[in-house]
Amino acid sequence: MKKVLLAGAILSVWTLQAQAASIKLDEETFSTLDLTLRITAQRLGKARSDVKDWTDFSIRRATINMAGQVNKYVKFEFEGDFSPNTTKRGSHQADSASVNDAVITLDFADEFKIRAGKYRIPFARANLTSSRNYVIPTGIGWGAGDGKTGYKVPVYKDPNTNSNYTLSWSPFAPATLAGDRDAGITFWGNIADGLFQYRVGIFDGKFDHTEQKLGYKDNIAYGIRLEMNPVMLGYKADKGWGKTDSYLGKMNVLNIGVAYWAQKWDDNNGKSGTAKAYAVDALWEQKFGDVVPNIQLGYIAQTSLPYLLGYKDKNNNVLKPKTNAYYVQAQLLYDQVVGIGKPALALRYEYSEYKNFNMIDPQTKDYLGKGKVGRTSIFLNYYIKGWNAVLSAGVDIVNPNGAMKRLNDDKGKNFTDFTIAMQTIF
Repeated sequence: MKKVLLAGAILSVWTLQAQAASIKLDEETFSTLDLTLRITAQRLGKARSDVKDWTDFSIRRATINMAGQVNKYVKFEFEGDFSPNTTKRGSHQADSASVNDAVITLDFADEFKIRAGKYRIPFARANLTSSRNYVIPTGIGWGAGDGKTGYKVPVYKDPNTNSNYTLSWSPFAPATLAGDRDAGITFWGNIADGLFQYRVGIFDGKFDHTEQKLGYKDNIAYGIRLEMNPVMLGYKADKGWGKTDSYLGKMNVLNIGVAYWAQKWDDNNGKSGTAKAYAVDALWEQKFGDVVPNIQLGYIAQTSLPYLLGYKDKNNNVLKPKTNAYYVQAQLLYDQVVGIGKPALALRYEYSEYKNFNMIDPQTKDYLGKGKVGRTSIFLNYYIKGWNAVLSAGVDIVNPNGAMKRLNDDKGKNFTDFTIAMQTIF
């Protein structure tokens, strides 16, 4: 705990104020540039009985962001990520550099735009929200297969060779059936001053030619997202591409979204299908005097996932994998400065499950059925300058159960992580 206490002392004197830099060539040609950093100090609980608690410092975000336009019709976005590859819980991997977003937009009108490049896909609100706008700084999607819990991911087993083949299923990021971003093109726009927003896109997807076991025919993935913002009730529409967990009292919002994603897969061995994903989500935020409540709900489901060699249950039925996930999130912000910032309390509960994966009991070799993970998060946020300077402290209580524990030779257990985080955007 000494490291965590030291981090608390450091954070107590951290009061950076942030501003975005801008470059302007003329009235039509300009861009903005900013740097985003998030540093965390964590005490990570014992996810398994055969490991110890960890105390870790991590660089969770180090990105350079640019956005601007050549003229009013041609616009661009770029995000370069220089964060160490620390997506796995408790990992200490080498520094890396990658391109998160590289986008060109043809902005013909508010009602019709064309977006091309690599970017956040038009699926669930959770996928469209940048991590720098999370009210729970440790993120979303603690599914068993995302590496955060320390639990084994469900695998496919070849009964002929007894070898395993692992796919990166994440119940909270199913749009590429692996992550939040993909390369493609989307037609989108806002209708009736944002009362409705539509997004229709095609992408490489998970099962293109680079996925050799499932992408022999190089099928295109496609996604559709529709949103409604009841502006006639006095709510404001967020007309941009990306989302945020909270508008911090700047505007009242009621947003409802539905989405669909699909891509055909083929194993070149007589089996094929169309993997599908569905999402429904909503966010409400409204300012009442000095108090700003915020509530967000979401549900995500994946069906018809690849079953490869067709693993069968005891009744000889082919098991077709699927996942379900939902979350409930809230924040209560006191919109007055106390000390040097505005305090807020944020809560989140999320649940995800795997069904019909080839999950085998390591001892009995029997099929295990469902794998489930629940997570409860409680954080105090302190907004020194909106999202540009934020301090956060809280806990994540993670409860893997069912088959997830059995996959770890019965060594799996519940655990609690303690996190202190600071973020600045300049």
